[in-house]
Amino acid sequence: MTAPVVTVSALDHVHLYVADPITAAAWYGRVLGLQVHPSTAQLKGKDHLYMATARGQYCATIFKGAPPSDGDHTTAFRVPGTTFIAFGESLPHPDITGRDGSPLSTQDAADHGLAWSYYFQDPDENHLEITTYDHQRVRNWFVGVRA
Repeated sequence: MTAPVVTVSALDHVHLYVADPITAAAWYGRVLGLQVHPSTAQLKGKDHLYMATARGQYCATIFKGAPPSDGDHTTAFRVPGTTFIAFGESLPHPDITGRDGSPLSTQDAADHGLAWSYYFQDPDENHLEITTYDHQRVRNWFVGVRA
């Protein structure tokens, strides 16, 4: 086996395309707790914004434009099991729709065996996912939800 040209340490950020970056930033704040990163102030134009987690970690750039329409362009955000459960308990929520445009429900969680995921979309139809690897905790919660 040959050595790789580069060994990456982690995924840094993703690009999301929206009709209005300011409106999208507000939605990402309400739904995912993201905030506009302070370095956005250094940008000359406002056709894009840098977004960060609540801890200040840069994770996405929101560009003005149409989302890609070919193939799967899912952006997945990892959360702890307790956050995943709280998200599920908040459903249905007026700001959160499934990929088919219908309200996302608690029962829409996907059990992947190793992880759990909810798949949804932002108002500009970017495909989003929250996922947790705290499988047993979520499975135990679902036993109570489905009972």
